[in-house]
Amino acid sequence: MLKALDQHARDTGLPSDWQVAKSFARLTGGFWRGASAGKAWFWSISLASAIILAVFANVTVNRWNGWFFDALEKKDGESALIAMAVFPVLVLIAAGLGVVILVSRETFQVHWRAWVTARLADGWIGERRFYRLGLSGYEPANPEYRIADDVRWATEPVVDFAIGLLSAVITAITFIGILWSIGGSLTVSAGGTTFEIPAYMVLAAIVYAVLVSSLITWVGRPLPRLIAARNEGEARLRFSLMRIRDHGETIALSRSETGERRAVAATYDNLVGRWLAMIRQRGRLTWITNGSGALVPVVPLLLAAPKYLSGEMSLGDVVQVAAAFVAVQNAFNWVLDNFMRIAEWLASARRVNELAVALGALDHGHSGGEIAVETSADGCLRLGDLTLTDRDGRTLLADFAVELPPGATLHVAGELGHGKAALIQAVAGLWPWGRGSVALPAEARLAVLPQKLHLSEGSLRAALDPAGDHSVEAAKEALRSYGLAGLVPQMDQPRDWDKALTTGDRQRLALARAELANPDILVLDEATSGLETEAALELLAHIRATRPQAIMLLIGQSPGFAEVSCRHLTMRRAGGVARIAGGEPARPAALVEAGGG
Repeated sequence: MLKALDQHARDTGLPSDWQVAKSFARLTGGFWRGASAGKAWFWSISLASAIILAVFANVTVNRWNGWFFDALEKKDGESALIAMAVFPVLVLIAAGLGVVILVSRETFQVHWRAWVTARLADGWIGERRFYRLGLSGYEPANPEYRIADDVRWATEPVVDFAIGLLSAVITAITFIGILWSIGGSLTVSAGGTTFEIPAYMVLAAIVYAVLVSSLITWVGRPLPRLIAARNEGEARLRFSLMRIRDHGETIALSRSETGERRAVAATYDNLVGRWLAMIRQRGRLTWITNGSGALVPVVPLLLAAPKYLSGEMSLGDVVQVAAAFVAVQNAFNWVLDNFMRIAEWLASARRVNELAVALGALDHGHSGGEIAVETSADGCLRLGDLTLTDRDGRTLLADFAVELPPGATLHVAGELGHGKAALIQAVAGLWPWGRGSVALPAEARLAVLPQKLHLSEGSLRAALDPAGDHSVEAAKEALRSYGLAGLVPQMDQPRDWDKALTTGDRQRLALARAELANPDILVLDEATSGLETEAALELLAHIRATRPQAIMLLIGQSPGFAEVSCRHLTMRRAGGVARIAGGEPARPAALVEAGGG
């Protein structure tokens, strides 16, 4: 899946509107290939067939107009009655084709959006790219908004555009034939000279459409950029409000809501400015669209009036020509009628493309570091002279060396600062900047227990056993083993457990989940901070008993960490860099005995 995203990233240069369209087509065109091809082609062909039949139904209605109005002009009651009898059949056919178009269009839109969403979501979530993007610097703003909303606004209109364009082409060809055959040529006398304008109604329709379309395109050029800016502002406002909800407890306790309100107000003011800029541009376009809308029905009548008054055209011919002229204008002015939607589509397609480019660049971009990820043949965890830096090259953790055999427990304490997070992510294979090596046992399963476990909405059982690999009894036993027996009756109830559980209960749940995951390496980041020392010791002893060969890395000063560890390492910070404390010669951390520095 990501091969196509990578190719897409390499192919995309400066994103002009045309390049945006081509890049989006490359990104989403796989829907018509592979497992989804049958579904895609069935609905595509069904939709196209219904559109073609609908255009010919409109042509038939146009010819019915000529028949009916000629009958009225001639006061031919019999023909008028027959025409009136035929009309309900035409309406029924047109309505049925409309239903087929509606069902085919919306079904196709749903399936295509689902395919594109799944592709981007898999690329974003897979290989933990949702986290790595933030570290890499490639991440575009609000990737989740791009997947949830921009994919919708980038796929659904394309189907409507295809319908409109196909219908416009067929309509233009068909109704130009009507204008040509009925309108004929116009004889004009000027200054004693008589000359003939062949197919004058066709020429008038084309000239009018080209002039209006050119004008609307020129005036509306800034719209895609303004709409993209508005969408970005909407996403920023949504993010600002979500941030307040996510950090509600901290903001409420620190009484910092005034600053948050000021930040939201500034974000909204920026959004209002972007909206107003877009409204002003749309106002300029409205001058043209409204003026053209008023002129289109009148122009063919003015052009047909001389031939009608001279008797060269019947009333039915005039009605047919007027309807055909309007149909041709609607076909030629397809860009005019859809300019706003095209601009909005380009803005959303650009944002979807940017996310695809970022995913491709993440796997092929230079990480800025030389951390070698290796496999240890003897089952040990080794960090070889590991030095971790931030994105700007500033050192966070220097010369960290450790060798932990199966069953070992290392407690890392002291002033780690930002180096703590970098160390955990390096062991997990996420930190890209620095040098040294990380060697893990072959096919080792690693579990990181954070200080505050994040729980998705849903049942407690799903949070405890996300993969669903264990029986109900095993899940219940895990809850009981870690002091959560009171939650057993509620384990299948869907709730927002992130808010329902205390910090201590979330940490107990994290330990229970780790036991069920059966990891080879356990990294605990302040993972018992919400527990009393006695309770923490009991729980850590239990998980050690269930996984006697697991390597445990305990980071921080949480209760029980020092007591259960056989090896200790104390870090001290100097100049913002964490190092092993003391002036001893460098030696493997695995040789530092309990109580040593």
